[in-house]
Amino acid sequence: MIDLALKFLSDEANGFMSRRLGLALGKLDVGPLVDVTTGALALAGDTTRMSLFQIEEERVLREQLPQRQIVGGREITLPPPLKVNLIVVVTGRFQKYDEALRRLACLLTFFQSHPVFTPSDYPGMPAGIERLTVELLNYGPDQLNQLWTCIGTKHMPAMVYRVRLLWLQDVEPQGTGQPVTGIQTKMALR
Repeated sequence: MIDLALKFLSDEANGFMSRRLGLALGKLDVGPLVDVTTGALALAGDTTRMSLFQIEEERVLREQLPQRQIVGGREITLPPPLKVNLIVVVTGRFQKYDEALRRLACLLTFFQSHPVFTPSDYPGMPAGIERLTVELLNYGPDQLNQLWTCIGTKHMPAMVYRVRLLWLQDVEPQGTGQPVTGIQTKMALR
């Protein structure tokens, strides 16, 4: 689901950049910034990339109780869904520095003008994703230093976004049984 959400955002951003900048599709890709086996920069020149930096649980909307559904006349108990936010880094690496800034400015404009994605507005949204919200995060110099240190490369022109809210749920039932269809009580005689 995470891969589908980021690919969807990348495709929508590419369409926007194509219309605004006259660029061919595929200019914003999804992938790592650093090759984990060699530690070398995995971002080719003249590229804009969206990379997953962190996954965080959305605790405000956290559900504690299992979900119950009736399927084929039987009650099925599913574990509660895990709701997560994605922290993504969007980076531009170009021979011409002003081109990286131009692409990042276009992407900032796109996400500012399209902060919410729903299937009713975007029919190409992957099945199972009800809503995505994109929010620009303001990182100070210390936080940026820590981010680039964690990634393992030197600072490049970039922006950090929080993508809310993916639901991940196991579809294997925790239990099954006959549904409760009524309640009968017996009065005790005294």
